[in-house]
Amino acid sequence: MIKIKIKKIIKKKFPNLYNIIFIFYNHILLRRKNDIKFSGWGLQTTTINPWGNNLKNNTSLGFINTKKKLDKKIRSREFYLAQIENYYENENFSDVLNHYEELNYRHYVVYYSAMVAYENTTSRNVVECGVAEGMTIFFCIANYNKDKNFKAYLYDSWEMMRKNELRTKEDLQREKNYSYLNLDVIKNNLKDFQSNIIYNKGFIPESFKTSNNPENISWLHIDLNSSFPTLEALKFFYPKLETNGVVLFDDYGHDGFEDTREVVENFFKDKKIQFLQLMTGQALIIKK
Repeated sequence: MIKIKIKKIIKKKFPNLYNIIFIFYNHILLRRKNDIKFSGWGLQTTTINPWGNNLKNNTSLGFINTKKKLDKKIRSREFYLAQIENYYENENFSDVLNHYEELNYRHYVVYYSAMVAYENTTSRNVVECGVAEGMTIFFCIANYNKDKNFKAYLYDSWEMMRKNELRTKEDLQREKNYSYLNLDVIKNNLKDFQSNIIYNKGFIPESFKTSNNPENISWLHIDLNSSFPTLEALKFFYPKLETNGVVLFDDYGHDGFEDTREVVENFFKDKKIQFLQLMTGQALIIKK
């Protein structure tokens, strides 16, 4: 009632001001809100989604097809979204699905990066450090599954983060995170590709000494949420990365990951690369 009275007073005593406010709200603010086509993962846009209807380019078609397959698995509970179901305060399964949809641009970038790596390299080995329940590698495998002999080397502790790998004050804030992760969950999520996946359980970098490691790779994804393991993963795998191979970082541009960002910047400062920072917070590097 108070808002209505104020509106009437402004309209009566300041008609010109009222008209300006009315035009601004209805034709700019309201229209812009209605025009938003995607919101999530720190990104909001009014432009057409690359997974929208009537798109004919190969990247969009491939991503749409892959997402439909994952959507079906998630809705039938064949694929368990461990992070979303445990990290967010979900009231019901529709909340879980909404959070999953907010990751679309992130997953689109993952799909594209893997497509670029697959089409411009000869190695059919991919690596992910920080795997969780397997959503990211699912979108990568969609490209590499064209070659039935591909191998995905997955590295994760699949248990809570411990102090030993968290060397900075910023990273220590994440101690004991991810206690809900479980190796059996991801194995079930990715059971369709079980003959192509090598699971290396343990903490980076100590796990590298006992893991089944590839000799060469074409795609590397790092999502370790801490600076020291990120650096160690780069030192171990970058020499194995083929020319034109891709490195994709998950949290490069997010607040609270300044130490990780500094590690990445310092590692690549004297190397010949093509670097792209994305509005999703990810960063993509192509080796030259």
